[in-house]
Amino acid sequence: MRFLLTVAVLFLLPFAGYYTWRGIRAARGTGTATGDEGETASDLPPAPLQVLALVGAGLAITGILALAIGTAFGGGAQTGQFRPPTLEDGRVVPGRIDPVEPRREAPPEEEQEPAGDGAHG
Repeated sequence: MRFLLTVAVLFLLPFAGYYTWRGIRAARGTGTATGDEGETASDLPPAPLQVLALVGAGLAITGILALAIGTAFGGGAQTGQFRPPTLEDGRVVPGRIDPVEPRREAPPEEEQEPAGDGAHG
């Protein structure tokens, strides 16, 4: 639920900014129907949409770079054995990653003499 709320808020922020800007412009009575400050209408979208598009593209690029840099410097390099969430005694124990113990090399087996009295013959 928190993930969906975060995505919804981030999606709606540019629209809220645009409508806030439009409300402020309407309250001041600035701008005309043909364009801002008497300019003629063009094929480009209004200036706030251009700014919002550039800000959105900048945020997307920043997010991709942050993800790439974080992964490159060990942010995603967790090692260990994953233990999923379990139900124990009526309560949920959250999942976790248990560290993996390094394997110990077995000492080389020494050559042993065959069992017996030690006499060859």
